[in-house]
Amino acid sequence: MQGEPASAHRPKARGRGWPPLVLCVLLVTPLCVRAEPGDATVAMEATGGRDYRAWSLLGDVELRADSTFLTLGYLGTRPEPGTPPSHVLTVGVDQSLGLHALLSAALQVGLPKSTRVELFREQPPRRPAPVDATTGYASQGAQVTAAWDSAGLSDVEFGGDASVAVTRYPLSRELTTTTATGAPVRYTREDVLWAARPAVGGRLLLGTHWELGARGGLTLYSEDPLSAGQFTSEEEATLSRRLENAVEARRLLRRFQSRINRDLGAALSRRLADVNATAGIPTAPARFDLRPSLTWKPGPGVRGQLAYAFTRYVAGEGHSHLVSTRWTVRLGAPLRVWAAVALQQDVREESSGEDAGDTPPRNRSGMVTLGGEYTF
Repeated sequence: MQGEPASAHRPKARGRGWPPLVLCVLLVTPLCVRAEPGDATVAMEATGGRDYRAWSLLGDVELRADSTFLTLGYLGTRPEPGTPPSHVLTVGVDQSLGLHALLSAALQVGLPKSTRVELFREQPPRRPAPVDATTGYASQGAQVTAAWDSAGLSDVEFGGDASVAVTRYPLSRELTTTTATGAPVRYTREDVLWAARPAVGGRLLLGTHWELGARGGLTLYSEDPLSAGQFTSEEEATLSRRLENAVEARRLLRRFQSRINRDLGAALSRRLADVNATAGIPTAPARFDLRPSLTWKPGPGVRGQLAYAFTRYVAGEGHSHLVSTRWTVRLGAPLRVWAAVALQQDVREESSGEDAGDTPPRNRSGMVTLGGEYTF
């Protein structure tokens, strides 16, 4: 997550992009283990952009000296105003396999949420009934990660890791119309979308001050995530009958789907990874991403990183570029704080026809992350 890069022989300093993990970690920890001093770590992080918000709480508990760790946490995200926040709970276990290898596993559950938007208001004098659209989703997933590093004392050291995450997303939607007798459902449906994300990463340590890193991941879907859980031609026809204008109906649904894609993108892209300024703001479901980085360590208590990220969204949604810098300072043995700043540019694929002017082809956004970690 927000800590140091992965290290097989120092598991507590890993921070490989794990999600911020369990809401009540301070209450759960005493039930899991009788911790000795230095056995537990609690980290908090908050990220904000123009509209985007993310916040997290992470707890890391040593179950067996220098070998087994329990990770619990909570992650919340809100892609934009007008949509309810997403809440994810995660539990994971890290097992050190000697000085060089580390094996990790995690389970996550995204609590159900729904978003309702008024597509068409009542308009006198014809007074057609208003039409509302509601979409909802939840998630259940698992991830396994294996990491290895050379764990030596030479001027050049190296390490790598590989992970596979599989997540199930129940996606629901409905169109409703409000009448004098109530709000009967015009159309309702639920789809189940499966997503698998294999990822690999590596790092090269050059002396005691420099580190080169790279990470990439590919996301595979059981079907097109832009159609699963989205409105079909039948549903568009239902709305067209309400508006008596097929072009206007497509415009309304296109704008609504663009909004839902931002919400869904946050859910599909990195639920079992970090969500902060260095990860960017997913504006649509991702197909693959690549993230090189350069880290400078001028002293034992200071760490700076410059990183670039390229994300290719699914077909039709374009891609994004992200440049970020992150600085971590250790304030004594138990306390570490960090801050990150990032600038992201999304480039959408060119559209034509009546939807051409709905979304700008390029959009820039900035993000700031603040976080801290305390070990006791």
